[in-house]
Amino acid sequence: MTDHYVYEQPLNERVRSFLRLEKLFQEYAFHQSHGSDWNNRVAMDAILQVLAYTTRSDVKLEVLKELERQYSRLERLSKRPQIDQTQLSSVLKNIQKHIGELQAISGQIGQETKNIELLSAIAQKNSVPGSICDFDLPTLKHWLTLPKETRQKHIEKWFQPFTYLDRSVQLILDILRNSAEDTSEAAQNGFFQKSLDTNQAIQLLRISIPVGSTCYPEISAGKHRFSIRFMSNDDPALRPEQCKEDINFNLKMCAI
Repeated sequence: MTDHYVYEQPLNERVRSFLRLEKLFQEYAFHQSHGSDWNNRVAMDAILQVLAYTTRSDVKLEVLKELERQYSRLERLSKRPQIDQTQLSSVLKNIQKHIGELQAISGQIGQETKNIELLSAIAQKNSVPGSICDFDLPTLKHWLTLPKETRQKHIEKWFQPFTYLDRSVQLILDILRNSAEDTSEAAQNGFFQKSLDTNQAIQLLRISIPVGSTCYPEISAGKHRFSIRFMSNDDPALRPEQCKEDINFNLKMCAI
């Protein structure tokens, strides 16, 4: 069990997109592993959101660009004697593997899933306020009466086109999150501010606070600096207030 909660703040649009996709992939994986009627519905909605995301933008191209960028940056480290060459070589091979998998996908990711009639019908009804009821989509009601194993196989097949994308996004974020060490910091009267080094492209901020803390961080970042306000909100019905005491936390400024 973790002893810290981690709050993340992306500092560019590409990482922001990857974090959104990661959240959808995690949501899908959790509900697919359980497999009840309700879990199936949430897993299907997660697939539809991933599909909508990949349809609006060329996610495959963005992921490939980032994998290639990370490969290039990490390859330069191989010339440094203090680097663990065995571990670095393993990471580089893993990146190459994921690049090859994505490049082997022809056309737009998820086109097969986009043509599934049941998912298309759900997507159309999702725009209507309120939950989809049995009278809205009898075909969905019928599908939910199928054996659990059959439903699971259907959903896994619909998600399959996104498998390599899922793995690649996770690899990118894992490398990024492990690219820096934690530093111990203190927010005086609940406020912390730090300048960003323009010579180092920080892509992600990670703020860790101990489990049980009564405050949480609100992060605001620009090109030259970022600030953190630690807020307290014991009653969700009321507006949060900035903590008045000093807050100790760990900060990780991730760049690769």
